[in-house]
Amino acid sequence: MPDNGRMGTSGIILIGGGGHAKVVFDALRDGDAGVRGFVDDSAHCALSGVLEHLGGVAGVDREHPVIVAIGDVATRRRVLGQIEGARVSGPVIHPSAVVSPSALLGDGVFVGPGAIINADARIEAHAIVNSGAIVEHDCRVGVNTHVAPGCVLGGGAVIGDDTLVGLGARVLPGVKIGAGCVVGAGAVVVESVETGATVVGVPGREKKGLGIGD
Repeated sequence: MPDNGRMGTSGIILIGGGGHAKVVFDALRDGDAGVRGFVDDSAHCALSGVLEHLGGVAGVDREHPVIVAIGDVATRRRVLGQIEGARVSGPVIHPSAVVSPSALLGDGVFVGPGAIINADARIEAHAIVNSGAIVEHDCRVGVNTHVAPGCVLGGGAVIGDDTLVGLGARVLPGVKIGAGCVVGAGAVVVESVETGATVVGVPGREKKGLGIGD
């Protein structure tokens, strides 16, 4: 197994070993905390041979801090239930990201390469602000929500819990998106939508019955 210089008996445990976990690992590999290894129900995944596989999710070591390194919102929610009571790491921020000193980030948050989080934004626990995404001033991103690469949230936008804002989507200033929603890749959301909605297109149009978990 390659030695990344930051493995051992201390450090953060990654929950998940796929592609998103590789991005989280890159953000952590040169940090002070280091990475102990990863847990995944499959030992054969993207991080195999890079980090030590520590077993399945159900048996995660609860003495070490963990971060859920899985991109899919529904899977993340299921895994959070499996690891209830585990120690959760503080936010993990890629060195190339820019985060305002006045922004508030919850435990288990991941901020990806090149992302920007501006003044007084609030990112709730276990959310992802992925590569190159922009979260403008006074936005709120809900618990376990994924703001995908290249997204832009205009000032004061509010995104509910367990929501996916797809690749390159735009949410106009002040727009509110409910919990459990899906915003399609490239969509431009110009007006608020309720819980469980799916929004696609330019301008965004709501499609019924296609939210997270459907």
